[in-house]
Amino acid sequence: MANPLVIERAGDGARLRGRLGFDGAAAATPRWRELIGAGAKQIDVDASGLERPDSATLAVLLAWAAHASAAGTQLRFRQMPEGLLALARLCGTERLLQA
Repeated sequence: MANPLVIERAGDGARLRGRLGFDGAAAATPRWRELIGAGAKQIDVDASGLERPDSATLAVLLAWAAHASAAGTQLRFRQMPEGLLALARLCGTERLLQA
């Protein structure tokens, strides 16, 4: 069983650790919005701790990136798991995660 998602502050950015899917997105979103609401113009997000990323993970990250953009914040995802990058390439969304 995968660990639930934890969003940690890491300097001027954030670190994602655990499983991020549709089932856990609702619980993690308030913490995510708190981070975005801090008013930073750019946030680096270390995604190396994501466990078993899949299409749900990709969808949630894209939704969070859109929310951040609407709030005037640029997200830069770092250390994305290779499987997640491959899925993003397949879906034509890789550039949205590597702004």
